[in-house]
Amino acid sequence: MDKKLEDGVDTEKCKRPRRASALRSIVMASRRSTSMPVLVLVLLGLLVLMETRIYRAPQLSEVDPNACSPKVLDANNIEYHSGHRYYAGLRDIGALPPPVIREEHAKLCRKINRIKAKYDYCLPISGRKDTPFCTAADRMNLLNVDTKDICYASVLHMLMVEVYEELQAKGSSPFLAFGSLLGAVRNGSMIPFTEDVDIGYVGEFEKVDKVKLALRRKGYHMFYMGIWRVCVAPTHPLAGHLYDPHLPISENFAIPYVDLYMMKETGNGDWDMQELEGSNGRLLPDDKVLPFSEVTINGMPFNTVYDPGFFLREAYGDDYMTPKPREEGSRQRTEI
Repeated sequence: MDKKLEDGVDTEKCKRPRRASALRSIVMASRRSTSMPVLVLVLLGLLVLMETRIYRAPQLSEVDPNACSPKVLDANNIEYHSGHRYYAGLRDIGALPPPVIREEHAKLCRKINRIKAKYDYCLPISGRKDTPFCTAADRMNLLNVDTKDICYASVLHMLMVEVYEELQAKGSSPFLAFGSLLGAVRNGSMIPFTEDVDIGYVGEFEKVDKVKLALRRKGYHMFYMGIWRVCVAPTHPLAGHLYDPHLPISENFAIPYVDLYMMKETGNGDWDMQELEGSNGRLLPDDKVLPFSEVTINGMPFNTVYDPGFFLREAYGDDYMTPKPREEGSRQRTEI
């Protein structure tokens, strides 16, 4: 549960004189009496704790008093699920300056807003979708923080890997589906002009709260809107690099995000796949689903259904291998 203190904006300028005065009083008291060392240590510890909590609050910009910056996470303090070189590179970057946020985006500075928020707590991020520049886009590209030339699919790749790893760690049996599976089958990479990541999971989402908490601690926002979805939060270690102040806030589907689809077994042995519109509705035969097979994206292995070709024909038709760029604003799965 978020502390209410996180919503305040107390600056260093206001707090430092009181801390200094309190510290001087403690030191003078300790000199007058040698029988109070434990009390002195306890009081010093409380002051340190108070200072730590103060600096967790969103900070006002020293240049613009009407701007704020969210408290971003340091990758060196995050426990990841693999030793991939991306995480080593992210830690080497260190703590980046947080994004400076103004006007309608100011709500992103207050972490308590995420509790009921959906897309409106997602960090506004834009990116290129053109080829060949964004062909085989990879999260490794995001480690070049000196450029603002970001591929949208690079952010999606980052989201896909970390959400997949978290679901796997919590025993939710993740697998690639829809457009993400399509990219893996076509080229072994992200589709450059795709808008989201599609990950399925098996059975009821019993550990959803644990997954939400784990993703939050990595700088992601998970929310329910028809299905479970995940986006980059303002607290992400790369938030200062990815943030686009020119985008509007709370535009549904207008930022990189992950869709999570439940697949559960029916009473007759078939599998019901959320949001599938195939020849038999949402149903898939068991022998086309299990055992899981494996595909790769950018050289990394991911589970998927036993017969990826069958799944893609059901989802997109027989010509699923032919790219069909979406029209602007379209949400139809057949146009990818």
